[in-house]
Amino acid sequence: MAIEYHSLGGQKKVNEIVMAGSHDAAINSGGIRARTQSKSIYHQAKCGVRIFDIRISGQRTGHGGAKLSAFHGKNTPELKSKNVGGTTRNIEVTRMVLGDWGMDLDDILDGAFRFVEKYQDEFLILKFDKSANYELILEACQSKLKTRLYKKPGNLANHTLDEMGGKVVCGFMPDGFSKLSQAGATIADGAAQVVSLYPHGVMPDHINGLVYYGKGGTDIVQPLDYAFSSPVKGKFLQNIDKQRRILGDANTAHYSRDVLRMMYWTQTGMVRSIKGRDKKAWTTNGKQQLKQLWTEGGYNYMSNSVPEAFPLDSHATNFQIYLPNFIMVDFADENKGQTIYDLNRLSRADIIQLNNGIDKPGNSVQFNV
Repeated sequence: MAIEYHSLGGQKKVNEIVMAGSHDAAINSGGIRARTQSKSIYHQAKCGVRIFDIRISGQRTGHGGAKLSAFHGKNTPELKSKNVGGTTRNIEVTRMVLGDWGMDLDDILDGAFRFVEKYQDEFLILKFDKSANYELILEACQSKLKTRLYKKPGNLANHTLDEMGGKVVCGFMPDGFSKLSQAGATIADGAAQVVSLYPHGVMPDHINGLVYYGKGGTDIVQPLDYAFSSPVKGKFLQNIDKQRRILGDANTAHYSRDVLRMMYWTQTGMVRSIKGRDKKAWTTNGKQQLKQLWTEGGYNYMSNSVPEAFPLDSHATNFQIYLPNFIMVDFADENKGQTIYDLNRLSRADIIQLNNGIDKPGNSVQFNV
């Protein structure tokens, strides 16, 4: 069984629902301090993931060859002439330092294609960031995805699930999109633009792709504010505080629903296992904290913005559309995907009740380690 967002209603817009996202989506191998996922792209999608954070560079394969692969670490590419898929190409290859390689790009694209072929009412977004060889990446997207490659103009936040069904969006952050644009690529070629407005981005006048606001990551070294917490608990608390601030900033800026909100339920670090930290964030109590944090932004925004004549539990005040649209996770699985999908089913009363119970800054957070 796959989680299918189309079941919420084909006329729902992308900016009206919340979906799971996969942080470092293609790193399902490597050491415990690098590995962030355990499933293939296809199986992550079945678990409800709809946006995939992907970094690609050239990996040496020996005997003068190279391939495009996902990586976790510092990208230090150098241009070489290598045999790529039987053809000699100029490709930027990376010598991995303090990191690991993940899935090959071909496998990523094969998994995405397989999913939208089987579940033709669903869509996927591949977000390419901090990568190298953008023209080669786009060529691979075109070759592998064929007619499933998304080429619809406009801001996809305002597109319906019916309009998005059966497509894979290949979105490129500013550095990559700029290079593709210089090479003449447009949305008609499958090159969608992705823009982050965090922390001081400028809303483009027009976009063929998506605009979002959000940022993940916690400090590698535990800050003094959390010095009296265990390392795992400290990361958890730091992430809650950071996400609360970022989501609040998005509402303070009065961004419209043309801007998708992105919330991270992840913690970074160099010492402990990522998977070990992640398990602590998905206990029963951890999931409750996730739900409460998700509800806080939209509820608070509307409670401070709508006239008192319109109670928040009335149908005149749809604060649900101001809630985060993506929740980024590590080690995506069925349980996490279902937890996030079920947020779409919460009523106004449910959201208000959750928000009333949330721990505000300065309050203690119950965290069972």
